[in-house]
Amino acid sequence: MEEQRVTVFISYSWDSQEHREWVLNLANDLISTYGLNVILDQYELSAGKELTYFMESSIEEADKVLIILTPEYKRKAESRSSGVGYETSMISQEVFESSIAKIKFIPVLRKGTSSCSTPKFLKSKLFHSMIDDNIYANSLYELSRILYEKPLLEKPNQGPIPDFKGESPDPIIDIANSVIEEERKNNEIDYFLDSTSGVQMFEAEIQILINRVKEKSEFYKKNTAIHFSFENNNHDFSVLSAHNYSVSFYWRKQYSNSTKDSKFVVRYLKGYIRTDNRTLMYFPGEEPVNIKEFHYSFDLDYNKNVKWKYNGGIVSTDEIIKQSFLFIIEEIRKEKSKGFRG
Repeated sequence: MEEQRVTVFISYSWDSQEHREWVLNLANDLISTYGLNVILDQYELSAGKELTYFMESSIEEADKVLIILTPEYKRKAESRSSGVGYETSMISQEVFESSIAKIKFIPVLRKGTSSCSTPKFLKSKLFHSMIDDNIYANSLYELSRILYEKPLLEKPNQGPIPDFKGESPDPIIDIANSVIEEERKNNEIDYFLDSTSGVQMFEAEIQILINRVKEKSEFYKKNTAIHFSFENNNHDFSVLSAHNYSVSFYWRKQYSNSTKDSKFVVRYLKGYIRTDNRTLMYFPGEEPVNIKEFHYSFDLDYNKNVKWKYNGGIVSTDEIIKQSFLFIIEEIRKEKSKGFRG
């Protein structure tokens, strides 16, 4: 069965030319990348058009309404000034009258905080954050799933209904058994990581990651205008580069029979580097600049799936690869957009 197109109206305030361009870019991406019908004043309105009719008909026609939250939007909404104030009158009325189950109005936090950017009539609604442009592509994808009402997480299948005729379970026994079982699983994983097999899995996972980065760099180079390059010294260092941005991957095992103190470091840089930097000469001021870096330790979940732990949490191998390419493409987009007219 073919998916139904979703019509989206974007409500926002004209804070600045930069903000208008960001909203236009968002609308363009929702249309071209995710197949949504988007109603936006920048597309529809020109001299002589009736503004109030446009706002009324757009809100009525839309399946979803994105409300781009900024401190200026809140000020105009609560003072009922300009077009935002008029839209607020209509939106707030529909919010109060609609059922809780119906999700039509979706706040998107662009600037500020929830408290300083959210009008009173939206305080009870959860917002979707799009503040960080470094993860714009991820945030856009998540927003598209919200608009299509596709959950970011799927519920697991239901288990069987318990037999309530027997004796009620003793919570002390259940808790004790749960703790012992979890301790057993943790010890089993610790024992595996502290073994030759654990080191072999660490090395194999690094090789999987490097091979996937290489494959994706070739795929994106072939299917986009971005000239990705990939180098590997076949020992402990690889570099992904494009348009004066690089991501380096460095790894090292400390012991042959334990993953303890094994290192995996991913650095995000402005500038080109090579697996053998002795072949590169830099003019003063043109040396690569380290923008951010992550130090990962090798770990497994209870199903023995590979996880990489760092100070900010836990990620998978695929997530590290994805973030590496996203970093480069987002930095390229920011650099190139400075010269765009649109």
